[in-house]
Amino acid sequence: MTDALDDKILIELKKNSRASNVEIAKAVKLTEGAVRRRIQQLIDNGTIKRFTLELSSGKEIFAVVMVKAKSETKKMMAEIAKLDIARDAYEISGEYDACIIISGADMGEVDSKIDRIRGCKDVADTKTFMSFRRW
Repeated sequence: MTDALDDKILIELKKNSRASNVEIAKAVKLTEGAVRRRIQQLIDNGTIKRFTLELSSGKEIFAVVMVKAKSETKKMMAEIAKLDIARDAYEISGEYDACIIISGADMGEVDSKIDRIRGCKDVADTKTFMSFRRW
């Protein structure tokens, strides 16, 4: 559970995940030590799952993979998460149970990731949408 100060820290990290604790402390009006402790707590309690790198290369190919579970959606999502190939993954309502965002340097890499999702034992069906342009 986060409070208002944690939310401010998270906003600063979303703007620039490379910002120093000192820079964040100035922005949220806390001490560097308080920011460091709060960030560690956010990591420990699972609020912050990972720090990532987003490349600006225009050559990256994106796909949205809609996925139906054979039975339990949470079990399927855990299986897909173990693949460690999704940029983002969402459990959703509607005809499909999940929406998985994947990317790759080329169609071959994206296709390989789609095949790995389809190979999961808890996946019943997929529908893939390829991106033409990122806005």
